[in-house]
Amino acid sequence: MVELLRTKLYIPRRRTNIVPRPHLVERINSSLEKKLTLISAPAGFGKTTLLSEWLSKCPRRVTWLFLDEGDNDPTQFWAYFMASLQGLHADLGSRAFVQIQSQQPPPIKSILTELINDLAAFSEPFASVLDDYHFIDAQSIHEAMSFLIDHLPANVHLVITTREDPDLPLARLRARDHLTEIRAMDLRFTQEESEAFLRGVMGLELSRQEVTALEERTEGWAVGLQLAGLSMQSQTDTKSFIADFSGSHRYILDYLSDEVLRQQAEDVRTFLIQTAILDRLNGPLCDALTGRTDSGKLLEYLEAANLFVIPLDGDRRWYRYHQLFADLLRNQLTRSQPDSIAELHRKASQWLEANGDIQAAIDHALEASDVAWAVRLIGQHAMSRLYKGEVAMVIGWFDRLPEAIFQTDPMLCIYKAWALALMQRGRRMEEAEQVLKTAELVLDQVQAGEEVRKLAAGHAASIRAYLLPTPSREGKETEVLIALCEEARRLLPEDELAIHSVIALKIGFGFLMIADLEAARSAYQHALEAGLAGGNYYSAVYGPINLVLIALVSGHLREALDLCDSNINQFNQIIAGQYFPPIGALYVLKGSLYLESDRLAEAERVLTEGLDLIRWTGESIAHRRGYAALARLRAIQEDQLAMFEAVKTLEESWPEGTRYAQALRHRLSLRHWPDDPQGIEEAQAWLEQSGIKFDELAVIKGIDSISVAYMESYLNAAHVLARLAIGKPGSYPFESVQACLERQENFAEAHGFASWVVEIGTARTLLYLAEGKKREALDSLEAALTTAAGSGIFRMFVDECDPLKPLLEELKQRIKDEALKAYTSRLLEAMRCGPARPEEQEVHKELLSQRELEVMRSLADGLTYEEIGQQLYLSLNTVQFHVKNIYGKLLVNKRVQAIERARELHLI
Repeated sequence: MVELLRTKLYIPRRRTNIVPRPHLVERINSSLEKKLTLISAPAGFGKTTLLSEWLSKCPRRVTWLFLDEGDNDPTQFWAYFMASLQGLHADLGSRAFVQIQSQQPPPIKSILTELINDLAAFSEPFASVLDDYHFIDAQSIHEAMSFLIDHLPANVHLVITTREDPDLPLARLRARDHLTEIRAMDLRFTQEESEAFLRGVMGLELSRQEVTALEERTEGWAVGLQLAGLSMQSQTDTKSFIADFSGSHRYILDYLSDEVLRQQAEDVRTFLIQTAILDRLNGPLCDALTGRTDSGKLLEYLEAANLFVIPLDGDRRWYRYHQLFADLLRNQLTRSQPDSIAELHRKASQWLEANGDIQAAIDHALEASDVAWAVRLIGQHAMSRLYKGEVAMVIGWFDRLPEAIFQTDPMLCIYKAWALALMQRGRRMEEAEQVLKTAELVLDQVQAGEEVRKLAAGHAASIRAYLLPTPSREGKETEVLIALCEEARRLLPEDELAIHSVIALKIGFGFLMIADLEAARSAYQHALEAGLAGGNYYSAVYGPINLVLIALVSGHLREALDLCDSNINQFNQIIAGQYFPPIGALYVLKGSLYLESDRLAEAERVLTEGLDLIRWTGESIAHRRGYAALARLRAIQEDQLAMFEAVKTLEESWPEGTRYAQALRHRLSLRHWPDDPQGIEEAQAWLEQSGIKFDELAVIKGIDSISVAYMESYLNAAHVLARLAIGKPGSYPFESVQACLERQENFAEAHGFASWVVEIGTARTLLYLAEGKKREALDSLEAALTTAAGSGIFRMFVDECDPLKPLLEELKQRIKDEALKAYTSRLLEAMRCGPARPEEQEVHKELLSQRELEVMRSLADGLTYEEIGQQLYLSLNTVQFHVKNIYGKLLVNKRVQAIERARELHLI
């Protein structure tokens, strides 16, 4: 007779201080007509806590059995199971209960047949919970449980919680829709649940950013959040704690060591520790590190056993460890096998190089301190990576090399100098010249041959030409700039097309500074063609980027949009799935064009995509245009805080552009929130302190990025002045401002800069209104309209709605040209529509496709588009296609919004 411990049958009481999870409770309740609910997740994911909450919401009576190691004896297991049922009725399963404990029990299937008949005769529906089923490893119990599940009466529902998938016929149950599965991904706390837990349950005063950081670090692991919360209750510096929180924290270390690592067999522990250095794992790579031949099968086992191993693709080829578990394993590796770490990294580097993952191969070579191996890889691949726009990554490689290594390799110095030059950040660009001087010294020290010297000289001249400081607006020594670039071309071997492309960009820049658009177009077209032929896609893409800018300033907005579309398609086909941040500038320009043409929803999606890409590039032009357009869009949507945030990000990404950013901010504030007294006061103070003096401003004769930013700063300041001057005609120096703008307008008209003519004309119209000169305002506005009609310019007028609307209505009555009158009518119609708020529609009813769900899960895991493509074996273009579809179906335009919405809909 088995002596039963009755506490194993007690139903746990629901804790009061938990985060409610109604969507999971409802999911279990909606599955009660099925045979089985399987809740399978690693230790500490809140399986039992979820069930304790579900108990109070379950429409059925529930029995409960806590399992432990001792329950692997079949007699004891089934005795306990039948005893739990008798909590419903004393006679339920009583005959089977007696049979299982007899001296010579009948075959288990006979006993279970008796039990199943009793359950069928028991008319009341109920659910039976088997908690911690992972303790059961007796095959005879699994076989008997499978028999029970297969023949379970309709009034009985089983709920099993486990840390690893049990040896039950899950595939068959799944195929017959007899199974509901709740796994770690479902049990992960969302951002909102993490916030409710840390603030409400743990009583911590944390900002949303701090909660987000902890949620991302723990990946929504309930016990991880709890242990972090317990630690923070005694901390005075929570920010530092969160920044340093990892799997090596003593609470996490103790929990994972006791509950997970020590429970594994010795060979499994060894495997886990040896592979801890890897960010991504697959079978062959792990074989290379461990000397095993069965790593693929072991990874499958680890996933099935819920050992904090997360699959990264649908085919279960690539995996990663949970972040905190990986921290623990690396800590164990450092403590137990410190001498093996370098060799493990070396083996990883060799395998990754052989299999084409150069970035990871270099990272592991550097971690192994194998400088020679790392230098060889960097020397072979640095320039090709720079050509793809991965400047920050390559700079990171060079920064991790010991300085002494550059004293022995002149071409390594050249490659580093290129990376520093392309970084386009002042301090780092200055380092390039010093590195070039080092290269010249090393050429002599190593007695380099003539071919190497010629190649190095051509590169050095090209880098120096690229680094030439921008000529001042006064004097414009652009002829010197162009001449030096031509000299660099002469020194460079003709077959170095990749570098010729870079020099062509610099020449194009020089021609923009003297407003020679035809010569600039020719140079940028050459940059595109030479870059493509030489494999320098980074340089090549800036050819069409600048061609778009030329079309924009010329007022050819439709041509500019066609250039964006055709080149986005061309480069996406060329790079075929590779991560290519510079293309983001084309998306930014396309989004800006959509914004100007009043296609606001499309503008938001494309701008967001472009800004997500260019944050990994060093250049500032796309940041300026992108965040300025985003600030303008947020203002149109009447979201003042979001507008401020966009301007702030603009300043952070382009520190030299503070005046530009502040002028934009105050222009948008006064235009869209004209009655805000604080905004008026701040704009007034800024205008007085800005140092902008219109009477001292010479005509800006270039359309290069620096000249354009300079002119736009003054234009924005003129708009600020015009808005502040409304009703105060004698308070501001209108004459000097109008004279300055007139000089610039005349120059723009003479050179065909239609967009400038319209922008300046609009500013002058507002200034005339502030002066009380209505006739001049009407004339100025009519001239601007005439230039803009047919160009694609639209929001430039609509955004100035209140002051311009009466003028447009009056002009409409006197305009004779029908096309211009129709254009004016369109503007007035748009002005009557009011502010354009973000779209709020019902969620698309169509569920995400299976592939879209895989992409969505990868987005939620924080992977880049490139990483998603690698793991799902998709091209970057295809990933972007799926992401656009996901955003469209969920009616969002940001990754964070998509993740939150997908979780709300229980898609992930």
